[in-house]
Amino acid sequence: MNRQFILYRSEGVPRGTSLFYRTEAGRLDGRYGGVMKRVRIPFDIKTLPVSLQPYIQAAAVYDSSSSEQAKTLYIEGASQRMFLKIAKRDELKREGMMSDYLYGKGLAPKVMAYEQDNGHDYLLTEALQGDDGVSGGHLEDPKKLAAVFGESLRYLHSLSAADCPFPNRTAELLKEYQESLMSKSDKIEAFPGGRERALSDLEKLGGTAVHDVLLHGDYCLPNIIMRDFRLEGFVDLGYGGIGDLHYDLYWGIWTLRYNLSCDDYKDIFLNHYGRTHFDAERLAIWTALTDMIN
Repeated sequence: MNRQFILYRSEGVPRGTSLFYRTEAGRLDGRYGGVMKRVRIPFDIKTLPVSLQPYIQAAAVYDSSSSEQAKTLYIEGASQRMFLKIAKRDELKREGMMSDYLYGKGLAPKVMAYEQDNGHDYLLTEALQGDDGVSGGHLEDPKKLAAVFGESLRYLHSLSAADCPFPNRTAELLKEYQESLMSKSDKIEAFPGGRERALSDLEKLGGTAVHDVLLHGDYCLPNIIMRDFRLEGFVDLGYGGIGDLHYDLYWGIWTLRYNLSCDDYKDIFLNHYGRTHFDAERLAIWTALTDMIN
């Protein structure tokens, strides 16, 4: 059951595919996520590649999908719990590679298998022990949640990113932002300073690796797994790589505001991340541009 990742070590997203537009619905589904729902369903394992079928045989299968972009199945076997994602071909390749990379650092679920057929990707991972940031009672203690959320991000960002398979995440993001800005003339004209200021701000964010870290890429509460507020790992890593730490900070602030229905926990999050580790002006630029695009 070859996981195949050696075949994709230097590959990114297929040429001509827009990361931002292609995944926008899926990203929003994840970021707006609530408590995960699981509905037991009948499932014909013969619809899967042959190499995956032994993992599913005699297991209970639950639909836990939260995105139209991919079907997510929760697999409950006699001795093992897993998740199987099914999406269009090449949609899950990057997530599998980043998950495999972070598994090596003890921060992601083990990738059991990655397979493709003519039309689909299949990514099978072990289920981490614990609950995500919006489940398991974590929302009931928002101050502690915000603190651990900040500390967990700082820990991720402090790790070595040597040999990360996606070293140019900031450049990818800025390209997507520029393309999006060009297609949204109404929003760019409403931006303080207009088009010229927006493009100038984009330029400020590029051309330096000073702020580059090992980036999650979709740092939201549904994508961190904890047990009683202790970090177990991260999931949904398909947008990660080496990139500007302020991008993760933006989404961390955003998800706390959204999932806790207020902005009261931003400072706790940033304090526990560490005020000396980020540039407030740079965070403000990322915030203004990302708010405009979304």
